[in-house]
Amino acid sequence: MTSQVISHVNPVTEKPVDREKTCPLLLRIFCSNSRHNPISEYGNRGSVPANELQVYTWLDCSLRELTQLIKEVNPEARKRGTTFDYSVVAPDRMGPRFQMREIGNTMNGSRGVDDNKTLHQCKFEIGDYIDVAITTPQFQRPGGAGPMGDRRMSGRNDYNSGPRDFGSGPRRDFNRDRFN
Repeated sequence: MTSQVISHVNPVTEKPVDREKTCPLLLRIFCSNSRHNPISEYGNRGSVPANELQVYTWLDCSLRELTQLIKEVNPEARKRGTTFDYSVVAPDRMGPRFQMREIGNTMNGSRGVDDNKTLHQCKFEIGDYIDVAITTPQFQRPGGAGPMGDRRMSGRNDYNSGPRDFGSGPRRDFNRDRFN
């Protein structure tokens, strides 16, 4: 018995943005050392973390381009081996809170699979925020721990100045429809 089913896969091609004719969007980027900003800092009434970087760019902007822009204003981030872990922070469509979703990472001095990933490919929508955990080589642990890494298990913050508060209360599930 043979099958007569034929499948055609049409690759989705992303149209390049004409940056001369298309108006850029305001991208609000929030950077933090060694870990992402707590989601609780993104409040309902416009409250956001204090460490904001505002950039005008387009939806075809890659994570590598964002890394270059961050390095222009943050001298510490220019060190070879520094990692940039990117997340989209978007309003939850089912309630008055925000949700965070990791979209990729880049590293100074080496090429990675996420370098050419665009905001459009990450399902970024105008009005969302970008949260970046910048981890310099001095904070990286053996085994390539990321923004949460094994520091989370130590019970201390990045500067070993005391215990870290991870929040309280039950974990809330969020609407994943937009992120699939």
